[in-house]
Amino acid sequence: MKVICAGLPKTGTKTMASALRTLGYSVYDAPEQLLKQRETWIEIFDGKHDKNIFKKMYKDIDAVADLPACAVWDQILEAFPNSKTFGTSSFPVYLAICRIMSNTLYRIWLVLQKSREACLGYFANTFHINEMLARSAYRRHEAYVRSVCPQDQLLVYNVREGWEPLCKFLDKPLPEEDFPHLNKNSKILYSDLGLPALEELIKEVKRETRQRAQILGVCILGFLFLVIFALLMM
Repeated sequence: MKVICAGLPKTGTKTMASALRTLGYSVYDAPEQLLKQRETWIEIFDGKHDKNIFKKMYKDIDAVADLPACAVWDQILEAFPNSKTFGTSSFPVYLAICRIMSNTLYRIWLVLQKSREACLGYFANTFHINEMLARSAYRRHEAYVRSVCPQDQLLVYNVREGWEPLCKFLDKPLPEEDFPHLNKNSKILYSDLGLPALEELIKEVKRETRQRAQILGVCILGFLFLVIFALLMM
């Protein structure tokens, strides 16, 4: 683990993940964490692991961004004390609403909800966000990042600043391509279904749907058999 993005959701995390990939880092953004690590994250939020679990989870990963990791970024930093940390600066907007459609999506929703509670506090359990309380929670998070992370390992950064401060901080040459700007107005939630991680989600949901249909079919046949048997015995 070389880079930890401590910024809360909707503070440029998707843009940061894309920029870090452009610079050659392997990145676990929210889709990778939720799809590949969701059961471990549920165990983490249930108190079944300490910070040492992150050494196993991210031993082959260069960078992490967004939920759920940003909720416990300081614990990840303790597991990887030489990592550089970004405090992405931009007041967040929390608008995502998840509809539970299967066990897979429910488990993802569970991780998201627990992450939200860890980041925002008690008022995160509703779909209505109190902007005043959200702003206070955001400021507490940003102040905590500044106070805990060693100053020589921290860059408080707004993605509008582009490549120059990012590359200078990471000691990387400036790329020739334009700086990415992703997920404006949460568009990734609706339009980027081509992402490998989301394709994996779709396959898993379809696989679970087929399995449940097969189980339901067996149960129905069993019930019909019992009904016929009971009628014959009358």
